[in-house]
This record gives sequence, structure tokens and C-alpha cells, in this order.
Amino acid sequence: MALPPPLRALGIGEFNAPHSLEMYLDYLCPFSNKQLQGVYEHLLPLIFEPSSPYYGKVRIILRPYPQPWHSSAPILAEAALAIARLAEPSGKNAVEETNNLVDPKLNAFWVFSREVMKNQEAYFDGPSRTKNPDQIRGDFVNLAVATLGEQPKREKGKPLVKSHERGMPLGQAVKNLVRVEPEGNAGSAVAPDLKYCVKIGRQNGIHVTPTMIWNGLVEPSISSSYGEKEWKDFLEKHIGGGQK
Repeated sequence: MALPPPLRALGIGEFNAPHSLEMYLDYLCPFSNKQLQGVYEHLLPLIFEPSSPYYGKVRIILRPYPQPWHSSAPILAEAALAIARLAEPSGKNAVEETNNLVDPKLNAFWVFSREVMKNQEAYFDGPSRTKNPDQIRGDFVNLAVATLGEQPKREKGKPLVKSHERGMPLGQAVKNLVRVEPEGNAGSAVAPDLKYCVKIGRQNGIHVTPTMIWNGLVEPSISSSYGEKEWKDFLEKHIGGGQK
């Protein structure tokens, strides 16, 4: 499934993989969180381990799909989409950055999305009721800096993502993308990206999260409770070549 250039970071796995798995997730949905953590723990090793029979055979796309009854969900989705924009390859390092998009450990959007999910409970309707939208945006700007800038520097010496403007701090770059002007009704700079995610979900008849799409068709058999065995069985059935 193709992605528009500003959102190529939504996908991991080989660009020419013969199969695709699309995940429609809401960052404030507990079952979306369970689905994403399960994919990280049980599915990704089957796809990214070179010794696996399914290595390189599946491309996975995470599509943010905020549900309207989760009041802060669009704000969290926009924060993640801002990271996707910053992860878009550019300049002299475009080849290296494009290669990084394939790897879930180096794809900044995926790393950040997982961290957002881990922090979701603090932004459920009850706990976040006293925070205004700008305060929530500020929290996730700080989370982006900590997760994608400071922590990778400590561990690997290199941030996972940086501003496209030379010399601009990562936090300011994210803030610029999620900021809403005091006048008008245009939304943030990433509002068009959020609209794209919502429109494609509506076009495909997505109602609940998580919803999984395999090779273009909704696959209701995939559960957020899938473990290693269930994913192995699924891949064996739909791809073949695995070991019993």
C-alpha cells in the first residue's frame, strides 16, 4: 500500500515486500496499545529476523485513527504525525534515512508511537481533564525530545530524528508542526496529514480500533491478544513456508 511522501515513515519492512499489513490504531485505545505491543513482541521478530522464513515478506503500516470519543486522541495523533514528517528523508543523508524507515528500531515514527502508547493512560479523559490542548501538545513535544533525541544519544550517540532546518532544536521543530495559531480554524501544520489518515480509514469503512487489514482486505481474525503462536499460524496460513 502506497503512502504519500510526508508519511512514508508510517511503514516498516521492505518497500517491495509481497504482503502488507495495515494497522488502524487509536493512541488512546487500550486495545490498540495491546495490539501494537504484541506486534512488537511477537510479530516483528518473525519478519525482521534473517533466519525467519518470513523475513522481508511483510510490510507493516501503522495508520493513526483517532476515535472521536477520545477527546485528546487527535492531539496525540498529530504529535506522532509530526515525527513522521521529520523522519521523511531529505538532504545528503536521504539514502541512510530511507533505509532507517524500514527498521522498527530506527524508524522514529514507530519508536515514538510505541512510547506514546505506553503513556496513554495519563491522557485518558479522566486524568487529562484539567489539561488544555496546548499543555498536552507540550507534553508530547517533551516526550519526543526524550525518546528520539536524548535517549538515543545516550545509547548510540545519534538521535533518531532531527529538524530539517539546520541548527533548530528537535523540540522546536516538533512544536512548530503541532502548534495551532491563535486565530482562524486551519489547525496545525500536520492537520492535512491527520485528515488523510481519517479519510482513508473512512473510505475503507474502518469503525473500531484496532482494525487490521491484510493485503488490502479487513482481516477480522487478527486479535489484539495474538501471541507468537497465533502470529506464526497466521503467517503460515497466508504466506506458507514456515515450520510446523
